[in-house]
Amino acid sequence: MDRLADSSLSAAIFTDTALDPLPERATVVVVGGGIIGSSIAYHLAATGSSDVLLLEQGVLTNGTTWHAAGLVAGARATTALTELSHYGRSFYQGLAERSGIDVSLTTCGSLSVARQPDRVPELEYGCDVANAAGVAAELVELDEIQRLWPLAATAGLLAGLYFPGDGYVNPGHASIALAKCAAELGVVVRERVAVTEIKTSAGRVTGVATSRGDVAADTVVLACGLWTRDLAAGVGVPVPLYAAEHVHVRSGPLQPDLKGLPVLRDMDNSYYIRSEADRLLVGAFEPLGLPRPVAEIPSDGFAQFPPNWEHFAPIRVQAERAVPALLGTDYDRFINAPESFTPDTNFLMGETAEVAGLFVAAGMNSQGIIYAPGVGKELAAWIHGGAPQFDSAAVDVQRFSPQQSNRRYLHERTRESLGRLYAMHWPNYQSVTARNLRRTPLHHRLADLGAVFGELNGQERANWYGDIALAEAYSFERPGWFDYVATEHHAARSGVGLLDLSPFAKYEVAGPDALVACQRATTADIDLPIGRGAYTLFLNQAGGIELDGTVTRLGEERFLVIAPSFSRHKSLWLLRRRAQGLAASVFDATSSLATIAVVGPRSRELLSLVSPNDWSDDVQPYYSGRQVEVGDGYGFALRVSFTGELGYEIYLDSDIAVNVLDAMWRAGQSLDARMVGYFALDSLRLEKGYRHLGHDIGPPDDPYTAGLGFTVSLGKDVSFVGEEAVAAIDRTTLSQRTAYVALTDSDPMLFHDEVVTHDGRPVGRITSGGYGHTLGRAVGIARIERGLDLAGDFAVVSRGRLLSAEVSAKPFYDPGNERVHS
Repeated sequence: MDRLADSSLSAAIFTDTALDPLPERATVVVVGGGIIGSSIAYHLAATGSSDVLLLEQGVLTNGTTWHAAGLVAGARATTALTELSHYGRSFYQGLAERSGIDVSLTTCGSLSVARQPDRVPELEYGCDVANAAGVAAELVELDEIQRLWPLAATAGLLAGLYFPGDGYVNPGHASIALAKCAAELGVVVRERVAVTEIKTSAGRVTGVATSRGDVAADTVVLACGLWTRDLAAGVGVPVPLYAAEHVHVRSGPLQPDLKGLPVLRDMDNSYYIRSEADRLLVGAFEPLGLPRPVAEIPSDGFAQFPPNWEHFAPIRVQAERAVPALLGTDYDRFINAPESFTPDTNFLMGETAEVAGLFVAAGMNSQGIIYAPGVGKELAAWIHGGAPQFDSAAVDVQRFSPQQSNRRYLHERTRESLGRLYAMHWPNYQSVTARNLRRTPLHHRLADLGAVFGELNGQERANWYGDIALAEAYSFERPGWFDYVATEHHAARSGVGLLDLSPFAKYEVAGPDALVACQRATTADIDLPIGRGAYTLFLNQAGGIELDGTVTRLGEERFLVIAPSFSRHKSLWLLRRRAQGLAASVFDATSSLATIAVVGPRSRELLSLVSPNDWSDDVQPYYSGRQVEVGDGYGFALRVSFTGELGYEIYLDSDIAVNVLDAMWRAGQSLDARMVGYFALDSLRLEKGYRHLGHDIGPPDDPYTAGLGFTVSLGKDVSFVGEEAVAAIDRTTLSQRTAYVALTDSDPMLFHDEVVTHDGRPVGRITSGGYGHTLGRAVGIARIERGLDLAGDFAVVSRGRLLSAEVSAKPFYDPGNERVHS
């Protein structure tokens, strides 16, 4: 955090080359000389890319890295993020020896404390995730908290979570050490080079324009922090990140040596404390952050804002109350500098949808030091392999809606995003800022019917119907919406339910080569009769699952593609890339078509009350679609269901959707019809074992391990992307399989990432979990070791408890798949 020392060290290492002329060409150009860019450059070079150019508009570390607190952590909230952070912690342990630079790694441990009762189960889950990943962690009580942190007042504390291997580094020195190691492996490092434009041609990156000339490149990586959004926007790429003030202060001298104190995280009071020699550094993640437009931030490096003691005062009061030694101290440093945050407080990483070869690694939400080595390693592997080699769903730059890159939206959401890092991490948490950005045509009618809305990618959707406020419903036990969801679930199982599925992504692929484009994109053979559809996967070149969905043939040269709602941006551009060079166009019909799902054993009865069409199985079998009269208009009815019951999805022009829903709702009263929300939909699909993209399947998963080999049609007339990789898989040597888990006890809940044990030995983990209201117990989908005797003694580890469980090769509900065909 000494910018003069960082500048001097950088100058001592790179003074002879940093201002040399730029090469005319590089295989990879990395934009941004902070710790993220330096890590990416190093890992690219370490894995075989010697022709790498690292560019920094100022001097190394002068963006965000210089003012970081340098915290290093081995575990995060999920298995995927823990794998990234764990690698980083081990990497820093060898960085000084590798680089010859003292990065001041201090392995003092870290201690997170709970003050409110609901924080305790959060710490318990965190302990489970850490231990499952091989990161040492233990729950500690008040006497141990006092021993670890003798300066703390333990009054009001309920528990703590201790990570003995955590600590901190000098962030500037660590970044420069990475850049030095990269340079020694052949990376060209240049300072004071501003990238002014990204060069593209035919949808692919071709290089960069800079203040010192153009450089051609096959791949460009934007690792330039808060400057990334505007630079990417220049080529039509939405990158939703926004700057906010981020603060930490340093006390005056307190006592001779505080180096052994663990990093203290008092998340219920929104601050952390770490030692710095004989002083304490106090950093804030206050509940209401202060967003800052890029236009207000100097671009010449080492940007700071004036000290804002008034805004920091509530944090200061809580920190001084918890650590009385801080009372009366004179704080000798107030760092208030910009950091970039994203709408969901996860960083952005990966290849952009619009421009092939353009990658992003930014929006680190003040966790850049923690993640930098892992991001560098995995992004290098992604660039080399053409696809992510890890579970990238939570951080994929393509996961957002383009609208979420809007600056007004980001300004409002960032007020919340900064504080979300330390706020309660509730299961199914819904953001409260920047809401009602996107609403379906049925939104207001659903509100009239009692919908409690959540938000995904800026899209409002009904999570359940009831009269309890969202903020009052959160829990790590049975949430406040439990009974409402149960009612909706049972209606779909035994009667009839109505769902607004309008947020699901919908595309029409049309043109003389539409079939070729779809065959290229899909694992299934969709050279189907008109009116027939199929469930399919969409793979990357490595054979990993990028998307799943349905494709229905509307005509000889027209196809309807339906994909998960949160993948709308990603799936649009995947289809467009597959259609590139063909006489086929891809039209995003998501907003123009509303979708009403009618599900349950009485769904035919309801549809017969609002439509003159014959809804019998003979006329419309499973996975078939047709035009129908419904309400006062017409729609396209597709017989599919994500609930495991008989069901239909009715696709309607948006301007008639309310009329049709009203007709269905009125007619449905005689059948005790219920409105059904997305939480019930999740419960229904979990009982049936239907996969959830981003949890149960993703880029590192092949179709066979995911249990979806039935979607793969090898040897089609048109090869699908990833077919060669899939065809090379020896299914007899796969190490894992997908299975279905149900707890024996009816009370506990499942969420995700819980460890599955067999005869006391860890053998896998829950990829997604919830409560199965038909089964009367929690259920989950799991990835476990292949070849296990499923009749053995299984359990699930949840909050340190072993919960007896059953594991099955088939879903527990309707394993014969009879009800959807009834």
